[in-house]
Amino acid sequence: MNQIICLDETTANKIAAGEVVERPASVVKEMVENALDAGATSIDVEIREGGKDYLRIVDNGQGIPEAEVPIAFERHATSKIRRAEDLFQVLSLGFRGEALPSIAAVSELEMITKTFDAPVGTLIAFSGGKKMRLEKVGAPVGTTVTVRRLFFNTPARLKFLNQAASERRYVFDILGRLALAHPMVQFRLVSDGEEIFVTPGDGNMEAVMWSIYGSRIGSNLLPVEREANYITIRGLVCKPDVHRGNRQAETFIVNGRVVESSLMASAVEKGYQSLLPRRRFPIAVISLTMEPSHLDVNVHPAKREIRFSDSSEVYKQVMLAVRNTLESRLSFKAWSLDSSQKATPMATKEAVKQPRLRFPYESKSGKIDSYQKIRPTLPFASRPKTGLANDEVATARIGYTPEQQGTCGEVMMVSEASLSMDTNTDPIGDMQYRVLGQFQRTYVLAEAEEELWLIDQHVAHERILYERLQKQLQAKRIEAQALLVPLHLELGITSTSAVLEWGPKLAELGFEVTEFGPKDCLVRTVPTDLSGISEKELGELLLEIIAKGQTNDYRETTLIIMSCKGAVKAGEWLSLPVMEQLVTDLMATKNPFTCPHGRPVVVRLNLRDIHRRFGRI
Repeated sequence: MNQIICLDETTANKIAAGEVVERPASVVKEMVENALDAGATSIDVEIREGGKDYLRIVDNGQGIPEAEVPIAFERHATSKIRRAEDLFQVLSLGFRGEALPSIAAVSELEMITKTFDAPVGTLIAFSGGKKMRLEKVGAPVGTTVTVRRLFFNTPARLKFLNQAASERRYVFDILGRLALAHPMVQFRLVSDGEEIFVTPGDGNMEAVMWSIYGSRIGSNLLPVEREANYITIRGLVCKPDVHRGNRQAETFIVNGRVVESSLMASAVEKGYQSLLPRRRFPIAVISLTMEPSHLDVNVHPAKREIRFSDSSEVYKQVMLAVRNTLESRLSFKAWSLDSSQKATPMATKEAVKQPRLRFPYESKSGKIDSYQKIRPTLPFASRPKTGLANDEVATARIGYTPEQQGTCGEVMMVSEASLSMDTNTDPIGDMQYRVLGQFQRTYVLAEAEEELWLIDQHVAHERILYERLQKQLQAKRIEAQALLVPLHLELGITSTSAVLEWGPKLAELGFEVTEFGPKDCLVRTVPTDLSGISEKELGELLLEIIAKGQTNDYRETTLIIMSCKGAVKAGEWLSLPVMEQLVTDLMATKNPFTCPHGRPVVVRLNLRDIHRRFGRI
């Protein structure tokens, strides 16, 4: 066993840096929080190459007195607390005294600071933790921190940084959240010479949301307000028809501190219960103010997490705040969920759009309107012209052609090789079948010798599209459709940055995306099977691909998501020839029994069992 020793200051600071400084965004967070604690009303952040090479934070706060500047770079030096008991009364954002020495230990850092009553400012500079300069300089009131070559002396940490586009996105994200937490402060972000956003600093959180996320989200915001017991809740939530495929657009703030809280996330999502499609998440910023004695903020080195003394009370109040806002602002009495997780309004003045519901509407005459009126654009290359009858429209979606049409309802043969199901059923290869019709505009009914088949039209089409796209991807080329008018997506600064970062991967999958401002992008090509997708659906699709492709095989993940988006939905009316084509294409797949998600495609009822239910045997 090695001898126990005390680490030298440089090594100790590098270890502390590993806890506090993960990436350039960590530096931005720590320095901005220091500026906020110093009373700054204006904070400018500039980064280059995602902050790996250069970042600068300028504030107009009160500055640091000349005599205290060197002390600020000592470990555990802080002006925020004096004793351990103060930890339970902390109202400042920083208090541990580790940020400045930790950052200085792994970078080239220069700080210029000046107080209001000082005649000149003070400059101090470090390189790899070693003090290089300490001198007086002319400077305005406030503090400027410049960090260059982050992790230059810790190559093991440097190699784990992502490409500049990814690091830039992390900076955009954390600064946007800090701006939401402090709307009374003007924030300005510049990346590689381009101004990304500026907030007004007038205390209006909604204006900050417009600056960060753009008009699509900004125009759908609802204010949240609630006071109960010792908790005051303020914030904004989006109407239920605007949502995301992950929790990236959820921001939680406690006493001005941006935190990660699964408790608050769960409470917000509970407040939206039955209003969102399955596996979709709300866009929300929720700010809690409470007595610091009800919190423990000292549970994480980077202060990202906190602990509540009464978590059940916090959960209840956040959930009620969100639910009451939605009920009062959307003017509905009740919502219910059916077994397929679709939200259905029971009584509403301002109907909440449910993009997953695609049931044909009935006209005043009682006839079904054309599907074209429900979904103006179709996701297949062979799109019909406006005004075609339902069977022609559905024909285009399934891929049916007149040459493939047989007599409606005639007995058809499946000539494929014998196929077996994963469940306890017999092979269905070479069986004769006859399509009977459609049940609840969701299931295709087919008679197959001595069996009745119920085929889920959505998952059946999903399986067909999945194998078609998989074959194209294996051939190194997914068929893409150039759009006559590019689709304009306003996603917000963080999401737009993520989409552009994924540009090469998206191009491989049939999406050509170009930049159109810091919060916007243009999609010029899409996969042919999705060539009629709407702007809203396309934005959701791209963000879902990126979110789920971070940890999984993005190609496989994308094929599954694209297949689901392109497939006919439950509730869509299909003509008999189109249903026959759907079943024929399904039987031609390698696995006609489960969709890419693993859901069953076909339920088979044996004639003998049916006879038994009717007492015939």
